Amino acid sequence: MNQDTFQEGIKYLLSVETKFKKLVPKEEIKFFLRPPGFEGICSLVIEQQISVTAAESIKNKVFHLMDNVCSSKFIDLEESLLRSAGLSRPKINYLKGIAEHEISGKLEFNKINAMNDDEAREYLCRLKGIGNWTADCYLMACLGRQDIWPIGDIGLQEGVRKLQDLKERPDINEMLAIADDWRPYRSVAANLLWRDYDE
Repeated sequence: MNQDTFQEGIKYLLSVETKFKKLVPKEEIKFFLRPPGFEGICSLVIEQQISVTAAESIKNKVFHLMDNVCSSKFIDLEESLLRSAGLSRPKINYLKGIAEHEISGKLEFNKINAMNDDEAREYLCRLKGIGNWTADCYLMACLGRQDIWPIGDIGLQEGVRKLQDLKERPDINEMLAIADDWRPYRSVAANLLWRDYDE
């Protein structure tokens, strides 16, 4: 997703939900972006269910163990080194498994580019350690898809609660219903809501 798509998305979102006006930044927004391929998936798995600060610290330590972040380098890392970097044992196993799948050819990141969102999500979720949140974030942050909506994300749920002046965070069904009118720019909405949540 680039600034042109973002600006188009803002115009559309304001036309269907005027409350977004208070979230539109005056300066250029820093998008949620990650590299495509193994490096992006590695980043997202590390980021699962921990704070942004903790994730950045662990990610930096893990990535410094490799001169190039890729499956072939990761697969050779000793578990003790990864544990020392702060990576949990389950996440090590998930990432080793993903690396093995890519090396064996069972996982082909390039194929995902040609898939629609549903196909890509299903393809990624076959991998152990990849659920809907990680798959959605890969599509949005790594591939730049403009209509992705990670409904299980706590930050987004809280952002929607604030935007809509709700007493409680919306559940998954409510998240889908509220954002239905925001298609095909739900990724833009997510970036606006995350930015507001992080401030």
